Amino acid sequence: MTEQDFDPVKALFERTRSNSKNPPKLNKPAPKMNVAPTSSEKQPKPYQRGRPSGPDGRRRRRSLEIPSLGAQIQREIGKRGWEHELAHGWVMGNWENLVGERIAAHTQPLTIKEQVVYVACDSSSWATELRYLQRPILQKIADRLGPDVVVKLHIQGPKQHRNYEGRQWVKPQGSQDTYG
Repeated sequence: MTEQDFDPVKALFERTRSNSKNPPKLNKPAPKMNVAPTSSEKQPKPYQRGRPSGPDGRRRRRSLEIPSLGAQIQREIGKRGWEHELAHGWVMGNWENLVGERIAAHTQPLTIKEQVVYVACDSSSWATELRYLQRPILQKIADRLGPDVVVKLHIQGPKQHRNYEGRQWVKPQGSQDTYG
């Protein structure tokens, strides 16, 4: 064997096959280099049996023409009419991003009914602050979700607690139920 006949790649493959416990059976000849044939050398492609494979003998990757999971979910949401319900859930879940951390610590969205968000506040001063910021908050919601998802914020101050102390208060006597 001369130095010109020595192929280091072939020698490496032979050595690897001999050391392997389960060597692959490579009965196919090595693929030829893709050289563009001249017009006189063009021949019809032979019929290929089995699965098509790439030049390395492996199976070809599947095409990516199938719709993505996100596209399928978006289509299903549109078909079932869930856009507004999901948008309402987004408003409730991202309240802190809409109004900011400071205001979100003192306010809480309660429900969304007929395009109106009902918001409860810790104190009347936070309710006033939120009323001043109502227009920019509604604009953020419209930019993110669309113009007709939320059109108004109904802002409620704190609930008034009854004062059960003081000089003018008298403890009720007996049962408060009149039985009819």
